[in-house]
Parts: sequence; structure tokens; C-alpha cells
Amino acid sequence: MLTYYRDRIDTLTARIMNLAPRLERAHQTVRRLETELSATPVLHDDPTGPTKAARAARLSAARSMAETLIERDRQLRVAVAVLQVELDSSAA
Repeated sequence: MLTYYRDRIDTLTARIMNLAPRLERAHQTVRRLETELSATPVLHDDPTGPTKAARAARLSAARSMAETLIERDRQLRVAVAVLQVELDSSAA
């Protein structure tokens, strides 16, 4: 049984490590889109209105993806912590 816990912890830890670069890219994308959106002027007759709306939609999607990845990271870390507690209590 201890081997199962160790294997699961190793697998989940690897997933956390693989998730880290994706999470960083998501944060970078959000920051870039926020900068682009704030740099776009807002004029009623300006043809950039639709462009700004499209950028806002992309920013919303990027934020949603970042939040999803953050939640996934949190879930994996909780799972590792629970397995670690089980492993520690089984070893005692």
C-alpha cells in the first residue's frame, strides 16, 4: 500500500511540475492582453472599437484559462497533501 501512495504522489508531483510552465504562460498572456487593452484608445467613431472588444474577449478567455490552471494546480497540491498524510499515517 505504501508503494501505491508513493507512486501516486510522484505522479501528481510530476503533473504539478508540468503544469507550472503552462500556468506561467497563461499569466504572461493575461498581462500582455491587459497592456494591449489599456493602450487602445476609446473613441466612439474609431474603428478600433471592434478591435478593443475582440481584445477584451481574448483577455476574458485568457483570464478564464489562467483561473482554470490555478484551480487545477490547487487540486493537485491538495491531492498530494492528502496522500502524504495517508502515507505518513500508514508508515507509523
